[in-house]
Amino acid sequence: MSRDGFKLFAYLGISALLSFTVWTMILVPDYLSHQGWPAQKIGWAMGLFFIVALFSQVFSGHLADRIGNVPTALIGTGIALGGCIFYWVALRWPDAIFAARALHGAGAAMVGAGALFHLVRSVPQNLKGRVMGYFGLPGFVMMGVGPLIAERLRHSWGMAGVFTLILVNFVAVGVLLRCLPRPLAPKGTRREPFSRAFRESFPNLRPVIFFAFCFGFGLSAWNSFLAPTVSEIGSGAISAFGVGYGSGALVSRLGLSQKLDRGKNRLIAISSLTLYGVGLALIPHADHPWHLGMIGLGCGVSHGLYYPALSSFAAARFHPLHTGSAMSLYMSAFSLGMFLGSPFWGYIGNQWGYLWIFTAAGLFVFCSTLIFLISRSWSRARRLIWPYSAVTSQK
Repeated sequence: MSRDGFKLFAYLGISALLSFTVWTMILVPDYLSHQGWPAQKIGWAMGLFFIVALFSQVFSGHLADRIGNVPTALIGTGIALGGCIFYWVALRWPDAIFAARALHGAGAAMVGAGALFHLVRSVPQNLKGRVMGYFGLPGFVMMGVGPLIAERLRHSWGMAGVFTLILVNFVAVGVLLRCLPRPLAPKGTRREPFSRAFRESFPNLRPVIFFAFCFGFGLSAWNSFLAPTVSEIGSGAISAFGVGYGSGALVSRLGLSQKLDRGKNRLIAISSLTLYGVGLALIPHADHPWHLGMIGLGCGVSHGLYYPALSSFAAARFHPLHTGSAMSLYMSAFSLGMFLGSPFWGYIGNQWGYLWIFTAAGLFVFCSTLIFLISRSWSRARRLIWPYSAVTSQK
């Protein structure tokens, strides 16, 4: 294998392993509910991963600009391994899950940022959005494989087996990173303070950041509460949804999305998230695993179409001198939505039950998609919704 071929394999492998650690954790809410935790406390525990990831992603972009992508990812691997220790402690003391989720989120964000920044910086501007989409492809495979393996491990060895698997994954990530070259930032390059990078990047990215936040907010509903919601259906329900979701996302990402990630076609791809909202609302009404598989398939197709299109919007607005910081802002908006969404949906679950979590989440995704589409296709609405956006954001 050539050097460039190995680097591509390594980065896609890192993406797969990181996603695997995320999707095996989908069983944690069900474990915590059996420990007597209320839904909102579960939401805070699950959401903590994403708020820590948010700040870590912003920090990682600035750090990667200074010391290089691979060193940033290696630091993240060490932090994530520390989180694995707390996952084991949580088997005896469940509240340790908060420390575990925080360290896991910080480490995963730094590893993912280091790998993704390298890939995006190596391609022309018009392909950045598509490359960001390809980097996420292994994640959709793991979305189906992760819950399936996690269910088998929990059945055989309990949650201890699941938590041990997370440790093994991060050890493998560290091995792959050690095999990669570790260039530092170019000598003589002047790095601007993060505050200035933020000021120069945020105005252009304002609409994209808003929509990425909204999608993360809605997605957190099933990421945090799918397992306890469908537990009565029986074994295989969660993995059926994951397999359907991952399959749909792969098919659309490798097929139609490549024709819809440029120009006005991007709005067509993003409009598919209205169907995503409908799928969220249908989750509590599923009676059999295959129902969840079909719902997951529809949601996955929408996700596979939407992400490269929105990433293309974002890439066109990255500041040329602050690519790392701009990409971090875009990625962290999704994490902020996931963090705030989990406890919010948990509160709704405590008050009115899981049915209303998914009904409200579906309606939220549907309405936020319509707002974004109207603002991008109607210039007057764009000026009303994003009055301070820079001129380039209207392209």
